[in-house]
Amino acid sequence: MIENTSNYRFFYNENFADLDRAVSIDVKNKKLNDVLGQLFSSANVTYRVLENNLVVITPVNNQQMKITGKVTDAGNHEPLPGVTIAVEGTSAGAVTDATGHFTVLVPSGSATLIFSFVGYVQQKVPVNNRAEINVKLEADTKKLEEVVVMGYTTTTVKNLTGAAQSVGGAKLKDVQATSVDKMLQGKVSGVFVGNSSGNPAATPTIRIRGNGTLTAGNAPLVVVDGIIGGLPNPSDIETVTVLKDAAATTLYGARAANGVMVITTKRGKAGKTQVNFRTNVGTAQLNTGRFHLMDGTQLYDLQTAAGRKLDPSIRNINTNWQKLAFQNASNQNYELSASGGNEKTKFYLGGNYYKEDGILKGTGVERFSARLNLDHNITEKLRVSANFAAVQQTDKDNSGGSLYQYYTNLPWDKPFDASGKPINPVNTDVWYGRDMTNFLYEQQYNYDKHKRQSLEGLLKLEYDITKWLSFSTTNRAQYYHDRNESNGDVRTSAGADYQGTLYNYYQDTSVYISSNLLKARYTVNKVHNIDGLVGAEFQQVQLGDINAKGKGILAGKDVLDGTSAPMSIGGSKTDRVFNSYFIQANYNYNYKYYFTSSFRRDGSSKFGANQQYGNFYAFGVSWAASEENFIKSIKAITNLKVRASYGTTGNAEIGDYAAIGAYAISTQYNGVPGAYPSIYNVPNLSWEKAYNTNIGFDLGLFNRINLSVDLYQKDNKDLLFNVPLPGTAGYSYISQNVGGVRNKGIEINLSTDNLVGEFKWSTDFNIGFNKNTVRELYGGKNYIIDPLSSSFILQKGQDMRSFYMRKWVGVDPANGNPLWEKVTTGADGSKTVTTTSNYNDASLQIVGTATPKFFGGMRNVWSYKNFQLSAFLAFVSGNEVYNSTRELMDNDGAYYTYNLMQLDKNWNRWQNPGDNATHPKYVIGGNKNAHKPSSRFLENGSYLRLRNVNLSYALPKQWLDRVKVNNVRVSVGGDNLWTLTRFSGIDPEVDDRGINGTKYPFSTKWFAGLEINF
Repeated sequence: MIENTSNYRFFYNENFADLDRAVSIDVKNKKLNDVLGQLFSSANVTYRVLENNLVVITPVNNQQMKITGKVTDAGNHEPLPGVTIAVEGTSAGAVTDATGHFTVLVPSGSATLIFSFVGYVQQKVPVNNRAEINVKLEADTKKLEEVVVMGYTTTTVKNLTGAAQSVGGAKLKDVQATSVDKMLQGKVSGVFVGNSSGNPAATPTIRIRGNGTLTAGNAPLVVVDGIIGGLPNPSDIETVTVLKDAAATTLYGARAANGVMVITTKRGKAGKTQVNFRTNVGTAQLNTGRFHLMDGTQLYDLQTAAGRKLDPSIRNINTNWQKLAFQNASNQNYELSASGGNEKTKFYLGGNYYKEDGILKGTGVERFSARLNLDHNITEKLRVSANFAAVQQTDKDNSGGSLYQYYTNLPWDKPFDASGKPINPVNTDVWYGRDMTNFLYEQQYNYDKHKRQSLEGLLKLEYDITKWLSFSTTNRAQYYHDRNESNGDVRTSAGADYQGTLYNYYQDTSVYISSNLLKARYTVNKVHNIDGLVGAEFQQVQLGDINAKGKGILAGKDVLDGTSAPMSIGGSKTDRVFNSYFIQANYNYNYKYYFTSSFRRDGSSKFGANQQYGNFYAFGVSWAASEENFIKSIKAITNLKVRASYGTTGNAEIGDYAAIGAYAISTQYNGVPGAYPSIYNVPNLSWEKAYNTNIGFDLGLFNRINLSVDLYQKDNKDLLFNVPLPGTAGYSYISQNVGGVRNKGIEINLSTDNLVGEFKWSTDFNIGFNKNTVRELYGGKNYIIDPLSSSFILQKGQDMRSFYMRKWVGVDPANGNPLWEKVTTGADGSKTVTTTSNYNDASLQIVGTATPKFFGGMRNVWSYKNFQLSAFLAFVSGNEVYNSTRELMDNDGAYYTYNLMQLDKNWNRWQNPGDNATHPKYVIGGNKNAHKPSSRFLENGSYLRLRNVNLSYALPKQWLDRVKVNNVRVSVGGDNLWTLTRFSGIDPEVDDRGINGTKYPFSTKWFAGLEINF
């Protein structure tokens, strides 16, 4: 080795042997590349300048050497054909033949070979001047070893017995949404997520494996960090696991009839402190789908043709109420977190600011949140964890009724006066619309604000009693404060009748829960693996609220003390208690044959004095067939498991005090407080129960294809139902355990690594099929009208979301009258079907169902070097949606003082005898009740939506090393970019009841993102 005046060091070949020939270079006043170019211009050598002033010189005749070898499976020592061998840093490479052998030419010295094969862990091997290299590749089982959090316990994909599916935080947050429940749409098979409104503050509907109850709650149980309750900020979420069958929901059996969502929040890891900053900013635009309102000319021509006398001067007046009601809205999200620690203490600290303005002017959401998660090992046996979280969210609605008026206001009415100020229709001489309202005027004075604040503290202690026995206690306290304030200013239509109104509402809720577990895990003779737990849990909820409304509020005042007289006052207090005891035992033999069982006993203050406690149980078995030798010999199969489970779960989602005989004291007589019987005493009212059966299998092929299929049947019995009573009873209803509903279906999850080279492509696909049937009703009845909506019927043998209304036949070609179906039953039971134009004579019957035949989603990710492109599709098919908007906006002249929707593609209106039309004759005042509820407005609700597209680029590492940054990724993308549907309304997406009204439209969003890791 020689050192020159500029302190450069020269080496021969890349094994850094000393240079074998003396070279003296003076580069003190010259550029190094110029000097080296002159010195080594000969074709016999090449040179490379490395970091730290190292120069490597390589003779050409030493650049190539031949390497041979063999690649085998590390487990069964069988040769592996088709293994890719790449020479790191070059384009050279080779592939093993049928016997696992290979030959490759590499630069001599310290070249590195990279061995890659689907289903095996990639391996890098330095050459080190060896002519023969034999490699054993290990099977890649990382997907099977992924941890699945079940709430009280954890397991791995390999050991999972029940039906459960996890979604990581990164996949959740590929869409821009205010809450995790909205982010789940289309990502878990069998989980239906329906949004009935595009309002950022709206809460979606979630149904796991269908609707199983008639009048009780259908929402899943939420578990956060191992304990019931809560819904954390999306930026703090690590994973969401959905538990579906009895074996998976086993330990939550008493409250898991509607499934369980288990959420884990982020925690620190030992090592260097990691700081992460992430932001998304973007814009949202109105998307009305196929729905369009008439302009002034279209509406004028239609109504004058029908005989209405209108001033011709208004024909070309075209106020665009849509443009006045909506806006291009902004949305922004900022997340900052730090995590790290050492082997003894770890932490995660995160903060988030989220703001989304609604596309409807005056609406939006603003949220601040913070979280601190701590983990500390007090001793080797004693550990403590603590979580602290705070959230404040403000929802506003200062729209002044613009959503409804956007639909109904006439284009002939002018919103502003000559000076540009909003018009109050009450004080103007000319206003054509019926409702005499102008939201632009109302927006100046009225408002509706909703602020929610929550604080949470969790403390968990874990102690290892022995190597196989441990105890833990988890205790969480939560406090929620809700405040709602709205007004009706005296200057507006909302407050004029009462000289101004003001409404205040306050609610405070405190929740305490303590969960105590004794866990055991033991292995006998290395093949008998036993684990289990015994637990006791207590939960108490205390809720209090108060509300008041005053009238005679001076203009612009926002305190109730300024009222001239009270209008109403109300308040309530509620105490709710759950008390639970449970046990679980699991066994597996050599990780081949698995058995799990559990029993849980729960008590709830919601039920009758004689039946407050319920017992629930579950059993599950599985066979890891891929661990059998006769399966191991099949190289293509990397995982094969068969699963089965049966068990019971419960539902307690009814109102408090529904079973305790009580008087209402919210009345008075002659100024003296009074009371009257309100709640019927039902001492035997008890838990609603679901009996779950599940059979499934998991199949892995080549470690790049993973398929899970589950067949299930869920029978809900002893349903919690409010049975109506006759007026003479003195009570409106009595709560009873009556009725039954069955859901059965198939769920399919498929994940594939389609391309695994430098260009990668992976796909996640899921689809769920579900059939719902009412099995039993109260009092032996064959059917009843749904107590929640007269548009539905509950009938034995039919879907519980069956639409019950008059069946639309079409339009009479002779006269343009509407036609419905009339069914007459003869004395012998035979049915005769005719048509009628008399709405009252038409027969009420089942005309469709709101339950989809199937739904799901597909996510594709493509990556090449530092680029990544993802696209997510969501779909729903086979359901009917009742487009109630058309009752107003497609009314055939019944509401001629409202605007009208344009005819959709392939629609036409009757005009002359003989016309085969989709729409009756337009008649001022209406055409024989054609606009009344019927299957005319029942439409196909199927859709395929491009829910999200995201393109990102990670800056090269060599750039980032200079500024000491670990990772920087920039991204652009969009949400709700395209929807394929035949639905004529603004958007086909609805909740599980399938009714689409005057809907707050969904928006198309565009955003740019930046993520930096330090």
